[in-house]
This record gives sequence, C-alpha cells and structure tokens, in this order.
Amino acid sequence: MIIEIIISELDFYLIERVRELRIKFGLSQVALAHKVGVSEGYFGKVENLKQPGKYNIRMLSRIATALELVSYSDLFPQKIFSNDLVKIKIQLLTKREILDTGSKSGEIQERLKILSITPLSEKEIMKFDKRS
Repeated sequence: MIIEIIISELDFYLIERVRELRIKFGLSQVALAHKVGVSEGYFGKVENLKQPGKYNIRMLSRIATALELVSYSDLFPQKIFSNDLVKIKIQLLTKREILDTGSKSGEIQERLKILSITPLSEKEIMKFDKRS
C-alpha cells in the first residue's frame, strides 16, 4: 500500500526512532505504554503512519525515562533538519513482507520504504496550518 503523508520532518524521525528503540529493547507497544503510564493503544496510534499522532516534549521525556536512556540525545537526530513540513510518499510493507523476527530478536525490521520526501512550499505550509 502506498500512502502520502504531510508531517514535520522531525516528528517523522522521532516516531521512527522511538519505534526503533522500543524494538531494540524488546518491548511491545503495550509494554512500553505500561512503562510510560499511557493507554495501551497510545504507541499504536502514534506509530500508525496513516493517521499518525505525535509525541510532545513531555512524552519524549517519559519515554526516555522508561527506556532508561542516558541522554535525550539518544532520541534526537545528530543534525538539524533543513525542512519543516514535508510530504512523504511511503510504501507500507505487508505483513508477509515484514519478517516476524524483529520483535523476537531485537532486530529492527523495516515496515516501510520511503519513496520520496518533498518539502512543502511556504504557500502549502500556510494552507496546511489553516487546516490544523
């Protein structure tokens, strides 16, 4: 399935980074939700790129604590992104295409392929901000 989303480049990075760390530490979405103290469906909602939720700074702090990270820098990218809002065209892999070993072995299995990332123009950003 191919979808197109408009999202902050930083939000997209953080959603994928938290997912990667969650799997690396062998935690399901539900297990991390229990450690953080949110509803069992919270991480599923955020990780669902068809209608992604977003993390706020307070939640990122709670996630970092729950994962026992040494520094917030373990969550954030090494560089500043040059784009604010981007249109990302994504191919979501089917369950058949995703190997089930990721959640068991701690290996991060790809769940998507990024087909394109296009920065929004100032006009498109203004239009998007009015919808939000």
